[in-house]
Parts: sequence; C-alpha cells; structure tokens
Amino acid sequence: MKIGFIGTGKIANSCILALVGRGYSITITERNKEISNRLVSKFDDVNIASPQEVVDESDVIFLAIMEDITEKLLSSISFRKDQTIISFILGVNLQTLQTLCTPARDIAITIPLPMIENGRCPLPVYPANKKLLELFGSENLIIELSNEAELTPFFAATAILSSSLAQMEVAKKWLVEHLDSPEKAESYLISLMAGTYSGMKKDGLGRINQELNSLATEGGLNAQLRNHMKNEGTEDALYNGLSQLGKRLNIN
Repeated sequence: MKIGFIGTGKIANSCILALVGRGYSITITERNKEISNRLVSKFDDVNIASPQEVVDESDVIFLAIMEDITEKLLSSISFRKDQTIISFILGVNLQTLQTLCTPARDIAITIPLPMIENGRCPLPVYPANKKLLELFGSENLIIELSNEAELTPFFAATAILSSSLAQMEVAKKWLVEHLDSPEKAESYLISLMAGTYSGMKKDGLGRINQELNSLATEGGLNAQLRNHMKNEGTEDALYNGLSQLGKRLNIN
C-alpha cells in the first residue's frame, strides 16, 4: 500500500512511526522540515515530495495540516476518485472535505494522539473507514461513530490528559517527601496507573465504575482520598471544566 501524509507535525510524526517497517511506501510533505528530514534520513520507506506528488504517489492520504491553510492548500491539489482521504483536521467538516478532495469519495475524520506511535490509542472516526481499520486497527481501539457531531466531544475529552498528569505530579511531590529518590516515586506512579488502566476491559460496559467500586472499601485508603477530593469539589470542577470546553467548541 502507498501512503501519503500532507503535513508532518507531531501527530503525523507519531502516525508515521507506527507505520514504518511494515512494508508500506510512505510519502510525506516537507512542511515541518525538521521532522520530515529526520524521518527520511532514518527510514528507507519514507520519502519527501510536494503536496501534489504525495497525492499522485498515494492510495491513502492523511491530512495533518492546520485548519486555516486547509482550503487554500487542498484547492491547489488534484485528487483521484479511487483514493482514501483520512483527515486529522477537526475544524474542517466532512462536507467541506468532500468538496475540496473531489472526486475522491472515501473520506473520513479521526482524532489521533501521539500515543499512536506505540499503539493503544483510541481513534474515534466518522464515517467508518476500512483503510484506517486496516492500518491502525490491530494496535489501537477504533471507535466508529454514528454521526459527525460526536467527534467534537471526543476531542474535548482528550483534555483530561493534562489534569490526570497534574494529579500524578502532585502525588509525586508528596511521595518524594518520604523517599530518597524522585526517580522511584515517578516510576512507581506511572507503573501504578499504567497497570491499572491496561488491565481494564475496553468494551465500554461500565468498567470505569466497576474499577471504582472495587476500590471503594469503606475505611480504605482509596475511599478516604476520593471522598476528600469529592468533598473539595474536584469532581464537580472537572465536569464543569469539560462543560466549558463544550461551550468553547459549540457542543450542543
């Protein structure tokens, strides 16, 4: 399969790293010279070309550019009917992409994160796309959405990453006060959380609440800390913060 990337930022870089060495021919633009040149110098299956050449050489094209340049750039490119277009540009809707990428009709939008480089990245997508499933489905959770509007709340929900990591940093600060090594504190906390999350089933059948209940033994350490955090308003603050993001992103 011949794969193209228009745009070579952080997300595209992670996606490319997940695909190299798997027998694909990958052609990328030089929009971010540092990233594109590093990829080409390191991997024999990656080549640099102009945006039009990327399209000419590819069966599947990933769009990883900024919203404000999308219309101008894509309007200057000629696509083919038999190509698959997968966009990472959340601010550009499917109808606009269909117009800009005509005559290509197999077009989808998804939301990759840097973790895709190592797998275990959730990929909400609309509409369902066979090529995305083929390229990334074996290592990542593909979530097929019923309508395009559902993409935006998934995008907003990615913001919990920073809050979760900030809580871990606070826990590390406290733990370091009682240890002789900050390295031990950090490695423990990362392993603690990674082990917990990796062991949870990802079938969507109430597993978060199930895990919470397993840690809710009355008088236990987990129950005491969670009750404290809840009484301090942290859970309400998180929900309200997500609601504010929803307003910012015009989520109904």
